[in-house]
Amino acid sequence: MRHLACFLLLGVAAAAAAMAAGSPRERFSEVYVADFKSEEPASCRPSDVPLDHARARHFFRRARVVDDRVIHDHYAVAPCWVEGTLLDRGKSCEWRIRAGATAEIRCGKRTRHYVCDDCDDCEDLFREP
Repeated sequence: MRHLACFLLLGVAAAAAAMAAGSPRERFSEVYVADFKSEEPASCRPSDVPLDHARARHFFRRARVVDDRVIHDHYAVAPCWVEGTLLDRGKSCEWRIRAGATAEIRCGKRTRHYVCDDCDDCEDLFREP
């Protein structure tokens, strides 16, 4: 699943970078992984998203904010994810990171979407520890 996502990501990295709306480099704290969920447990398993608290924090440091349309049009959205909570400048938010290196953070009614544009930047986060 990740290899397909990397192939797709490399093909649209320039477009996604151009549409990026900023970087969450240091705005998040207390990143906590609460659970793993899958809509297709036979094909998308916990080993496809082996993220712990530290890896989830690193994902958001490396990822870029994109419009939801970019994800819809250019990325394979994996049917499994890890989810948890974090603080965004002190405000409590919920997040999901999917196996295909896409993510979202919900803070109240606002949702921001993220991608890790370069597979080399995030590939290490998705390998088994």
